[in-house]
Amino acid sequence: MNYLLVMPKKLSTGANTTSIIFPLGIAYVSAALKQAGYSVFTTNLDFPEGDTFTVLEQLLPDKQIDVVCTGGLSLDCHKIKEVIDTARKINPKVITVVGGGIISSDPEPAMRVLGADIGVIGEGERTICELAHALDSGQDFSNVPGLIFRDGDNGFIKTERRKEIADLDSIPFPDFDGFNYGQWVDFFGGAAALLSDRSCPFRCTFCFHPTGEKYRQRSLDNIFEEIDYQVRRYNVKSIGLTSELFATTRQRVLEFCERIKRYGMSWSCCLRVPDVDADLLRTMSESGCNLICYGLESADNSILKSMRKGINVEQIKRALDLSYEASISTEASNFIFGDINETAQTVANTMDFWWQYNQKTHINLSLIQTYPGTYLYEYACKNGIIADKEKFLRDGCPIINVSKLSSTEFHELTSKIAELRMHPHVPAKSIQIEDIQEDGNCRIEYICRKCETKNFIDARFWFTETCHCSSCGIKNEVDPFKAASCLPDSFFANLPEDSKVALWGAGGIYYKLIHHYSDLASQRFLLIDANSELHGLDICKKTVLPPEVLEQNGVKSAIITAMSRKEEIHRTLRSRYPSIENVLVPSFELTDYGIVPVLKPFRPDRG
Repeated sequence: MNYLLVMPKKLSTGANTTSIIFPLGIAYVSAALKQAGYSVFTTNLDFPEGDTFTVLEQLLPDKQIDVVCTGGLSLDCHKIKEVIDTARKINPKVITVVGGGIISSDPEPAMRVLGADIGVIGEGERTICELAHALDSGQDFSNVPGLIFRDGDNGFIKTERRKEIADLDSIPFPDFDGFNYGQWVDFFGGAAALLSDRSCPFRCTFCFHPTGEKYRQRSLDNIFEEIDYQVRRYNVKSIGLTSELFATTRQRVLEFCERIKRYGMSWSCCLRVPDVDADLLRTMSESGCNLICYGLESADNSILKSMRKGINVEQIKRALDLSYEASISTEASNFIFGDINETAQTVANTMDFWWQYNQKTHINLSLIQTYPGTYLYEYACKNGIIADKEKFLRDGCPIINVSKLSSTEFHELTSKIAELRMHPHVPAKSIQIEDIQEDGNCRIEYICRKCETKNFIDARFWFTETCHCSSCGIKNEVDPFKAASCLPDSFFANLPEDSKVALWGAGGIYYKLIHHYSDLASQRFLLIDANSELHGLDICKKTVLPPEVLEQNGVKSAIITAMSRKEEIHRTLRSRYPSIENVLVPSFELTDYGIVPVLKPFRPDRG
């Protein structure tokens, strides 16, 4: 049989791409199949030209594909289902196999929603090879551990649980070339991904471990063999150790530091706040570590206890302060609100901490997500908060309120988090625009917020960039807009005198503009966004509305504030909302006052 392994789209979701990690799971499965000698073809849907149907329509008949394998996490449900449905549309007889966290976390609801023939529960390397052997030889696969499959109209059969792979060094390196990994590395500026271990020894209430319950580590020899390969093959410039927890012992970290030094590259990892100290962090920094992801989650001890974190606020403060002193950024760390025991007071405690550390440490804010397979998920199902598991999965695992907050308090918290995500973090000390081109690309001089070294960076005028100081290595947030002269008369000069004006895009540029131009706060300006998750939220005292209100309110002018999607939004305005006569975008002019933001008519041919 011929097998096609399909990596669903990740980069095309419109999400913040800096938080997207290369999905190594299916690449590991592909490597195992190829090593075992099976006929394997692969595709990464982020890179071939064309939509999912166009890509698969060519591959399935050309390669005479019998089995399509795909997978991912519960949040990837729609993208995974698109692969399965498309493959079946092209060839109704094709066998579909799905793996990853979406199956392992709660197999039966996932199988019903996805409509797959076979699901792989847990780690897939051994299971997929045994399944392929059974399929190729026409044998019964009901004795293969780690599977779930359809039992006619009577439901599903789950086979015996498969034990976790004890020796991770025995697994071949991921099939990088099969999934355009080199293009991925180039897309992210030379940043590589590497799994140093699997699972986690801790059991936080909001976390599910798709690779099993037992924590296992690769040997450092095996890790550095892969690093050597990635450096030779893909010319990587930095390594992200993307595992849930890089190390549980100080010695493992120190030995890694000693061995990574000779590569002269930056690296990042995930550690726990109780496990670091000043000497360790100093050694890590000297070896090239420029970012640590700590699982912070809350700055209230009662909530940390409720989450089963095993840490306290003093340990968090200590780790963040020591990391800053060592010039190691902590950008990937989070505060997640909405635990079962969250109250207005515990929210306030964490928010106070966030404001205290915001200029020193980049801590993301978000609401807790109730992922299938977690304690929170089981709690929500048991208490009727999730009444229909399949609907919950089809709806994309939406944010739900499992906390002690009232509906009103939870709505206000959701709005506040959406707003504060756009608030400046770790800003550079000062910013000057040295040169700016007509297209908005500019050369920026900035002063490091920590060591006050002068640095230069290329940036786009309307977009905030984060960059590492050339001297101390700490991250700085650089916003060229801060170097502009914000003159209201100039900004609004080209805006027609309409009764209502739409601001399309409740993102970072909207946040900048409304804080500098007070007129935008008036009721004349409606805040529009196509993202349904934002509808009804109050961001900077404006309620986010769906695009449909444009016709209802007779809006004739629109300002596109989602600049990265301006072409797409302009097409939508022209095709669906004929009442819109004027479409403008934020731009700039060079004047005696310096760079002055203005509004200009959007010209698709020039952007």
